[in-house]
Amino acid sequence: MSLEIKGAILGLIAGLGVLGATFGLSPVFQPKKVLETKREQFDPPVSLTTNAALTGEANRGIWLFDHNCTHCHGEDARGDEGPSLYNLSKSDARLRTIIKGGIKGEMPSFVKKFDDGDIQALIAYLRTLKD
Repeated sequence: MSLEIKGAILGLIAGLGVLGATFGLSPVFQPKKVLETKREQFDPPVSLTTNAALTGEANRGIWLFDHNCTHCHGEDARGDEGPSLYNLSKSDARLRTIIKGGIKGEMPSFVKKFDDGDIQALIAYLRTLKD
């Protein structure tokens, strides 16, 4: 076999190896659609709330709250760095505006992270928080 043919075969093998590695590792480098996956597989832990009879939307809101809001509002939503979210008197429209836009210097904006359905699920959960 000539050197040119050996070189071509080795180049082909190396190229196929790189291609295989690229496709094999592509899931590792692709952004994960965590919320999409969790929406489909969601089974909320009852420990996040004392009300086990929540609607599906409120249950999804629990998951969203747990993964995005607890570090400021506390695991029980009674406040930590952020205020307690129990017995909210603000309208749904006002809550939607706050979640989307945040509060300057106090709360980040979630407009890029949550779609309208996510925000509605969060609000549905917040409406269950009564003393």
